[in-house]
Order: sequence, then C-alpha cells, then structure tokens
Amino acid sequence: MKRITTASRHIERVIIYALIVMMAIVLLLATIELGYHVVVSIIESRNILINLDRLLDLFGVFLLVLIGIELLDTIKVYLKENVVHVEVVVLVAIIALARKVVVLKIEEMDGGTILGIAALVVALAIAYFLIKRAGLMICDMGEFPVLKRKKRPSIIKPKTAPPASKPKTEENPRTPI
Repeated sequence: MKRITTASRHIERVIIYALIVMMAIVLLLATIELGYHVVVSIIESRNILINLDRLLDLFGVFLLVLIGIELLDTIKVYLKENVVHVEVVVLVAIIALARKVVVLKIEEMDGGTILGIAALVVALAIAYFLIKRAGLMICDMGEFPVLKRKKRPSIIKPKTAPPASKPKTEENPRTPI
C-alpha cells in the first residue's frame, strides 16, 4: 500500500511540473501575442488612440493572461505546500467573470443571461467576503481535504494576576473589593 501511495505522489508531482512548464509556455506566448496586438493596434490607428472595440478585446486578452498567472501561482503553491489557497481560486473565478463582462456584447444577450451573470458576480463577491471574514484561506489536499483557518494575531491580551493588595493599615484604611 505504501508503494502505491509513493508512486501516486511521484506521478502527481511529474504531472504538476509538466503543468507548470506548459502553463509558463502558454503565458509567454500569450504575453508576446498581446504585445504584438497592442503595437499593431497603435500602428493601425490614425492618431495613436485605439478604437473602443479593439481596446475591449485587448483588455480581454490582458485579463486572460492575468488568469493564467494566477493559475500558475496556484499550481506552484500546490506543488510546494500540497495545499490549495481557496482565496486565490475564488479570485481567479472573479477575474474570469470580470473578463467575460468586459468582452460581453450586452446588446446580443438576453435578459436571463445578464441576470445569471449578475447573480454569479454577487455570489462570488459574497464567497470572497465570507472567506476573508472567516479566515478560510487554504485547503489541505492531504488524504482528506480539510479547510484550514488562517492564523490571526490575537487582540485580546492574556489575563495576568492582579497586583497584590496592600494590607489594611492606618495609611490605607480601605480594603480593596
């Protein structure tokens, strides 16, 4: 049983390294392509200003590269620590949805689709708020996935013993309560 677990972890690590290399290559190519399209858009424009439709397309590609960077970071953290950062996964989903909203042609959409996207935006915002508020930042991907809270510094100071009271004397006629 131990040999199977060891072999499984070794195969998992090889797959993760392959994903990191492939994702890095894709991100490099996407960044080069984005740079190329920015330069071409500026050259083709009459007065160095890019038209709005082309600009929205460029923003979509930019956000796509940003999503890839966040996914690459998530994969690297998983490789190092064997945990998935829940906050990062939700942020990737928020960025992906933001990309969809940016490149969306609103005049071509029906009302139900727009309401669905709005509901997704609200749901992801609430999820991110609750994750931050509860401190649930990582998901340990060991044998049984478990959500872990991020350790927060305590603002409550530990109680110390009260100072010893003075005995009742003529100078101190009152005894402390």
